[in-house]
Amino acid sequence: MGQEFAIGAVVRDADAKRVGEVMDYFTGIYFLRPLGGGQEWSVGGESLSLWTRADQLSAAVATVNATSRRGEL
Repeated sequence: MGQEFAIGAVVRDADAKRVGEVMDYFTGIYFLRPLGGGQEWSVGGESLSLWTRADQLSAAVATVNATSRRGEL
């Protein structure tokens, strides 16, 4: 059995290549919602991993860098 995630945890769904907040868990299925809100999706726990603060900062830096390269800053 894989890792269990608490409601409210921020996780990465490797299969869907998305990050979301755990909204609920029922019989082996996690229900996630995108961090900015939106449509929930469901996934088995085997493709999930905890998204750490370091992961969040890395993604934020990548977004700023991409925006800067396009001259949008």
